[in-house]
Amino acid sequence: MSNVDISNLSVAELEKLKGSIDSAIANRRDGELLSLRQAIDDMIEAAGFTLDEVLQVRTAKKRAVKAKYSNPNNPSETWSGRGRKPIWVQEWIADGNDLNDCLIPE
Repeated sequence: MSNVDISNLSVAELEKLKGSIDSAIANRRDGELLSLRQAIDDMIEAAGFTLDEVLQVRTAKKRAVKAKYSNPNNPSETWSGRGRKPIWVQEWIADGNDLNDCLIPE
Protein backbone atom coordinates (compact mmCIF):
# COMPACT_ATOMS: atom_id res chain seq x y z
CA MET A 1 0.00 0.00 0.00
CA SER A 2 1.45 3.35 -0.96
CA ASN A 3 1.93 6.00 1.66
CA VAL A 4 0.11 9.16 0.65
CA ASP A 5 0.81 12.26 2.67
CA ILE A 6 -2.59 13.94 2.73
CA SER A 7 -1.55 16.72 5.09
CA ASN A 8 -0.38 18.90 2.19
CA LEU A 9 -3.35 18.28 -0.13
CA SER A 10 -5.88 21.01 -0.85
CA VAL A 11 -9.57 20.54 -0.13
CA ALA A 12 -10.22 19.97 -3.84
CA GLU A 13 -7.51 17.32 -3.98
CA LEU A 14 -8.89 15.65 -0.85
CA GLU A 15 -12.40 15.64 -2.33
CA LYS A 16 -11.05 14.05 -5.52
CA LEU A 17 -9.19 11.44 -3.48
CA LYS A 18 -12.31 10.75 -1.44
CA GLY A 19 -14.31 10.23 -4.63
CA SER A 20 -11.68 7.80 -5.90
CA ILE A 21 -11.74 5.90 -2.61
CA ASP A 22 -15.56 5.71 -2.56
CA SER A 23 -15.53 4.42 -6.12
CA ALA A 24 -12.83 1.84 -5.33
CA ILE A 25 -14.77 0.65 -2.28
CA ALA A 26 -17.98 0.29 -4.30
CA ASN A 27 -16.20 -1.65 -7.05
CA ARG A 28 -14.42 -3.92 -4.56
CA ARG A 29 -17.67 -4.53 -2.67
CA ASP A 30 -19.50 -5.48 -5.85
CA GLY A 31 -16.69 -7.85 -6.84
CA GLU A 32 -16.65 -9.53 -3.44
CA LEU A 33 -20.44 -9.91 -3.45
CA LEU A 34 -20.33 -11.48 -6.92
CA SER A 35 -17.61 -13.90 -5.78
CA LEU A 36 -19.60 -14.80 -2.69
CA ARG A 37 -22.77 -15.32 -4.71
CA GLN A 38 -20.90 -17.59 -7.14
CA ALA A 39 -19.47 -19.62 -4.25
CA ILE A 40 -22.94 -20.00 -2.75
CA ASP A 41 -24.41 -21.00 -6.11
CA ASP A 42 -21.65 -23.61 -6.53
CA MET A 43 -22.32 -25.04 -3.06
CA ILE A 44 -26.06 -25.20 -3.71
CA GLU A 45 -25.57 -26.87 -7.09
CA ALA A 46 -23.10 -29.40 -5.65
CA ALA A 47 -25.63 -30.29 -2.94
CA GLY A 48 -28.40 -30.75 -5.51
CA PHE A 49 -30.68 -27.98 -4.29
CA THR A 50 -32.02 -24.75 -5.73
CA LEU A 51 -31.57 -21.30 -4.23
CA ASP A 52 -35.32 -21.12 -3.57
CA GLU A 53 -35.19 -24.37 -1.59
CA VAL A 54 -32.32 -23.09 0.53
CA LEU A 55 -34.00 -19.76 1.22
CA GLN A 56 -37.27 -21.42 2.23
CA VAL A 57 -35.69 -23.61 4.89
CA ARG A 58 -36.49 -22.44 8.37
CA THR A 59 -33.74 -22.61 10.92
CA ALA A 60 -34.13 -23.80 14.51
CA LYS A 61 -37.85 -24.35 14.78
CA LYS A 62 -39.16 -23.05 18.05
CA ARG A 63 -40.49 -25.70 20.34
CA ALA A 64 -43.85 -25.01 21.93
CA VAL A 65 -43.60 -24.46 25.66
CA LYS A 66 -46.17 -26.17 27.85
CA ALA A 67 -48.58 -23.85 29.66
CA LYS A 68 -47.85 -23.50 33.37
CA TYR A 69 -50.65 -21.16 34.44
CA SER A 70 -54.34 -20.99 33.59
CA ASN A 71 -56.77 -18.12 34.16
CA PRO A 72 -59.23 -19.29 36.86
CA ASN A 73 -61.90 -17.05 35.31
CA ASN A 74 -61.30 -18.33 31.77
CA PRO A 75 -59.37 -21.64 31.59
CA SER A 76 -58.79 -21.19 27.84
CA GLU A 77 -56.34 -18.38 28.69
CA THR A 78 -52.99 -19.86 29.62
CA TRP A 79 -49.42 -18.70 30.12
CA SER A 80 -46.13 -20.60 30.07
CA GLY A 81 -44.54 -18.37 32.68
CA ARG A 82 -42.09 -17.05 30.11
CA GLY A 83 -41.97 -13.65 28.51
CA ARG A 84 -44.33 -10.78 29.15
CA LYS A 85 -47.17 -11.44 31.57
CA PRO A 86 -50.57 -11.55 29.90
CA ILE A 87 -53.13 -8.97 31.00
CA TRP A 88 -55.12 -11.56 32.94
CA VAL A 89 -52.01 -12.42 34.99
CA GLN A 90 -51.26 -8.75 35.63
CA GLU A 91 -54.86 -8.15 36.75
CA TRP A 92 -54.85 -11.31 38.90
CA ILE A 93 -51.74 -10.17 40.77
CA ALA A 94 -52.93 -6.54 40.98
CA ASP A 95 -56.10 -7.77 42.69
CA GLY A 96 -53.92 -9.25 45.42
CA ASN A 97 -54.14 -12.87 44.27
CA ASP A 98 -51.28 -15.34 44.29
CA LEU A 99 -50.05 -16.55 40.91
CA ASN A 100 -49.50 -20.00 42.40
CA ASP A 101 -53.30 -20.33 42.58
CA CYS A 102 -53.27 -20.37 38.76
CA LEU A 103 -50.79 -23.28 38.42
CA ILE A 104 -51.95 -26.03 36.11
CA PRO A 105 -51.62 -29.38 37.91
CA GLU A 106 -49.06 -31.67 36.29
